[in-house]
Amino acid sequence: MVIRYIEYAIALSTMIQEPEKQPNSSPEKRFVQRSLAAVARWSPLGGTSFAFASFLLKQEWVTAIALFPVTAVSGVWAAYSKNFTERLSEIYGERGKKDADGFVENMDQANQFLTEKLNWRSLGFTEKYLKCQEWDCHEDNVVGMREEDDLPVNSPLLREVFVPLELSGDSLARGYEFRDRPENRAEICEQLQIWQLLERVREDNRLRQIAIRAWGGYGKTTLLKHLAYIYSTQEYCKGSYRKYQVPTLIPFLLFLGGCWKELTKENPPNLPELLTDYHIGRLTKIKPLDAVPNNWALNILRRGDALVMFDGFDEVPPAERAKVSTWLSDEMRQYPESIFILTSRPTAYTEDYTARKPTASFWIQDFNPEQRKQFVEQWYICQERYARGGRNTPDVEAKAKDKAEKLLAQIEARPELKDLAGNALLLNMMARFHRDNKQGAELPQRKVELYQDICELQLGRRASARGIFLVLNSISQRQEVLQFVALEMMCGRAKTIDTNDFAPEYFEVEGFKQISEADLLEYIEMALQRIDPDVSAKEFLKQAEDISELLVKKDGHIYAVYQFAHLSFQEFLAACELFRMRQQGEKLAFECMGISAWQDVILFYAAMINPTKLIQEALNQKHIDLADRIYKQTEKRLNLSIAEQKALEGVKQSVTNSRYQKLEDYLENQQWYEADQETYKLMIRAVGKEDGQWFSTKDLKEFPCDELLAIDKLWVEISKKHGFEFGFSVQKQIYVECGGILDFSYPSSETWEKFCDRTAWKERAKWVDYPDQFFKNNFMSVKGHLPVLGGVVWVGEEWGELVGVIFSRIETCEV
Repeated sequence: MVIRYIEYAIALSTMIQEPEKQPNSSPEKRFVQRSLAAVARWSPLGGTSFAFASFLLKQEWVTAIALFPVTAVSGVWAAYSKNFTERLSEIYGERGKKDADGFVENMDQANQFLTEKLNWRSLGFTEKYLKCQEWDCHEDNVVGMREEDDLPVNSPLLREVFVPLELSGDSLARGYEFRDRPENRAEICEQLQIWQLLERVREDNRLRQIAIRAWGGYGKTTLLKHLAYIYSTQEYCKGSYRKYQVPTLIPFLLFLGGCWKELTKENPPNLPELLTDYHIGRLTKIKPLDAVPNNWALNILRRGDALVMFDGFDEVPPAERAKVSTWLSDEMRQYPESIFILTSRPTAYTEDYTARKPTASFWIQDFNPEQRKQFVEQWYICQERYARGGRNTPDVEAKAKDKAEKLLAQIEARPELKDLAGNALLLNMMARFHRDNKQGAELPQRKVELYQDICELQLGRRASARGIFLVLNSISQRQEVLQFVALEMMCGRAKTIDTNDFAPEYFEVEGFKQISEADLLEYIEMALQRIDPDVSAKEFLKQAEDISELLVKKDGHIYAVYQFAHLSFQEFLAACELFRMRQQGEKLAFECMGISAWQDVILFYAAMINPTKLIQEALNQKHIDLADRIYKQTEKRLNLSIAEQKALEGVKQSVTNSRYQKLEDYLENQQWYEADQETYKLMIRAVGKEDGQWFSTKDLKEFPCDELLAIDKLWVEISKKHGFEFGFSVQKQIYVECGGILDFSYPSSETWEKFCDRTAWKERAKWVDYPDQFFKNNFMSVKGHLPVLGGVVWVGEEWGELVGVIFSRIETCEV
């Protein structure tokens, strides 16, 4: 356009003028001038040069000279216009491609939408239900903490990071249940995956009712979500799952923390009603479902096609657990062909599940090195891929692998981190902390420090890096508000949970996991009055939920209900508040020592202080196990001062003596069965496991020598006073005399048979029943008859394998 106007201006300023302004021109001349003007104005491709050459040939000099400037400018325009149009063609060509791609993409999306719409309408009710159950559990959001804002998702998908968990047997491992089929015991007691148990359901009906126990963060909920997802998507018959010949089932995943109120009504619903009204009603919030067909859930349960999973028995308020356990037990018995799985923390299940327990019980094992490596590598490739818009190229994989290797190397090099990394939640937290820390600093050495760093990360560091303004001036002030809330929840001083039916003292001291929005805002307001009265409680709650994500809102209630992202965060923050309160906090800790729900709070608190006084108080109150756990936790600390070390040495003997006092009393009173049971409990706890779990070869190879010495000394010295010869060292000598070799190898069949005959564990080649016949007088007089670790490790060749290990450990400990 610019060149066009230049040419027009030149034409006006030269002899090429409009004919009307040159009256002496001939008609022919005026025609030529009009033509030249038109060419000059509108020729885009150098047409003026053609006219100029023509006039030169005709020797029309005046006209040719007049046209020369126009021809020159026109030549420039020709070059310009050519490149201009070519470039314009390129640009709009690319735009056309993009527009075409966008058009196709929109058409694909529209087609996909229409296809999904048509497919959804064509699905039957069961298929629609399975899709909703799939969507309800497909994210791995156990920690409740989001990644950086540049990631397109807050949490990875469960299938991207899930690591198969190992289970070990509990009640099925007890020998008296296998008198007729001892060979089955070894199969059940080995470390199993849940799919192997489901595969065996057809042969063993006891596996139709399974209880799975583990402490917080070991992946109980994740395991059930994994089952629900795989069954909802029908992947159990595809890929790597094809090797398991599991039954076809319809999954139902219910969270007891959200539905216990339904089960404790005066007229509670039965299981089909709970699934139809409560569970499906909750899933309709994801996508509306059609009306449930008549007796749909009932028919599935009766046919044995249901996999009903109840997560979190420990999340039921303590006062309601007996009632809930009765409901669960009754409903399980109503449908013996279906499969039921219940998860719980150990103490709640052991102490408060008062009804008939499920017929099979298992524990989730610590992550082993292979599981740890698999999780970290999967987690990092997922995050690195998300950070790059889903790109999964070799360079992305290389970066993920490099970061994963650095984290794993740090864990492997530090024993204190290896202990923590056995817990799935803590390993997840380590990975998040490691990825967020741009300086590559070392991970915290202790559990309490890891929680503190994660809280600081969520309460300020990440928000500051993103330029987000948070209320209150400092991280410590924000944490102090949450500490106050956490302790109030542990003390159970809330007024409402779902309804106003309960008085404030209803949950007194026992604590609870969930809190109504009204109570939560009230406690936040109380804390803010002390810190900064001008801050809005509602604004603080919104940021705690949306930005720090340490508090999360739960669905399925009459009105808004909140809880901490994980119970362990509530316990940690409550312990921080005890620490802040100083003497008042110590007094409250002393008062709550005997409450099972407070055990982890006390342990967190002990890690923040010099715990000598706390240990002594636990001993005074006869909470021996708690005192021992605090002592062992403190003993591993690397940063103890000289004064703390001396104080700890001062209580060491008291803890040791108290731990073995019960065993000593049983032995003195010749309560041999009780002494044998107590020996098992002492030894299983010494390796960091709980009553009902199983020893591994590694546990016995590394068994603490001082523990083994103390236990054996009591057995040998006290039994001798009563005219018996019992003890591990006595059994070790018999084992050697039978041909056993103390090199941690398994005994030969011949050695094992001789040993069992010599100790009267067998009579006429048959196992002596434990405990029915085992403690009869004719057996008790046999040298080395006891101990047998409470009968849990009784019957079969597997105990023979462990005997070879434990006697070798006795030798290396010089017992």
